[in-house]
Amino acid sequence: MKLSEHLGKISWSLADKLLYVGYGFVQFMQINALHAGNAGNLKLATTTYGIFTLVVTLNTWITMVADGSALAGIIQFGVRREDRKRVNMLAVTIYAVIVLLSSVFFYSTASIIEHSFGIQDFTVVATWLPIYLVVTMPRMVCMKLLLRDMGMSKIFFADLVWFGVRTLMTIMAMNDNALVNLEDILMIDLVGMASCSVVMMLLTLKELEFSWTGGMSLGTYLRYGVPLSLAGALSTAPRMLDVYIIAAFFGVGVVGIYNPAKNLYRIFEQAYDAVVTLLYPAAVRMFSQNRMSDLQILITKVISFTLLPTAVAVVALESGLGAFLINFLLPKYNAVVGHFNVLTIAALAMPFGLMAGIIQAMGRSSALVLYSAISVASSFLVLTVIGYANKLEWIGLGLVTYTVVSGALYMNHVRREIHVPMSAILSTLGDVKRMALTRLGGRR
Repeated sequence: MKLSEHLGKISWSLADKLLYVGYGFVQFMQINALHAGNAGNLKLATTTYGIFTLVVTLNTWITMVADGSALAGIIQFGVRREDRKRVNMLAVTIYAVIVLLSSVFFYSTASIIEHSFGIQDFTVVATWLPIYLVVTMPRMVCMKLLLRDMGMSKIFFADLVWFGVRTLMTIMAMNDNALVNLEDILMIDLVGMASCSVVMMLLTLKELEFSWTGGMSLGTYLRYGVPLSLAGALSTAPRMLDVYIIAAFFGVGVVGIYNPAKNLYRIFEQAYDAVVTLLYPAAVRMFSQNRMSDLQILITKVISFTLLPTAVAVVALESGLGAFLINFLLPKYNAVVGHFNVLTIAALAMPFGLMAGIIQAMGRSSALVLYSAISVASSFLVLTVIGYANKLEWIGLGLVTYTVVSGALYMNHVRREIHVPMSAILSTLGDVKRMALTRLGGRR
């Protein structure tokens, strides 16, 4: 894969991820506004933001699960144009069923979950969840259509509307001192998502074709999608659902403090999501064409060229840059610093986590499920021990555990199946060393 051939798509993808990073700072504005809107009552502000976090997180997790079972097939089976109408119909139908079942389940069991697990105001979460899921659905479906055709510029434009609307509404609410309660911040989020969904549908109008006729069978579609969905549910659980374990042990208010640390940490996640977006389609083509030598080169280069900037960033953040940024952005939330410093450690294992995209490209969904299950079990075990030990300052270790364990398992699988020699993997560390020496030499 020549970098020059994909430079435009890479640029749009990175620009899109920068929107996510930029909006993270808008969320800091919202947190400060909630604090001011509640007359400086930190507990009330963090509780409100904690409940908001639970709503958005559960919605995001369900949509990611649906993405694996329902929407991933749009890329995998939508290559042949004659199959696209049937594939689109299967994707939308399965997605709608998941949304319906999820909404009914959480709404009907909300009071049981709230009282059994001690998750404050989960009934409120379950009430807002169906609205979120319905508004999010068009964006998710249309975005997959654009990803199939590598329409990165259109995705950027739609996300620009999504983030732009929410940013504008946030500024207007702050000027009017109208960002006070849960409903205020939820409406900002919902209007932004609805605007994005409308734009996405307009951009994919010609591709929104549906038919029950076609060669793709439901069984084939599900055999690919269901294992991928299970893997997605497991792999995203530590990144998303850790806040529910934290809420159960330490209260919703702690979630309102922990989540800002995760928002800043997501700079790493967005950067790596941009890499995966481009890595997966390239790996699918190489594997289908049996270009194993090219795939080996792709694997080693991807690891080497992501590891160095990650290591540099982690060192800088752990050396005080992270504390400076948080104290500047959230002067009333000193506890966020400690959580962020713990989370940042996980970034060092992220280059190896990219191998999940290679395993998915090879169609080894069942392997992803197994590795995800092992990693999630390890992560939640660590979180549970931390909860019972009442070690609030270490709650970020759950996510760190998942990232390290999953990265090691993914890398080991790829090394065995693609026959990437250990020397090639170790050479990536040599690449990092040479790049570091080059940079240091250039400064002298």
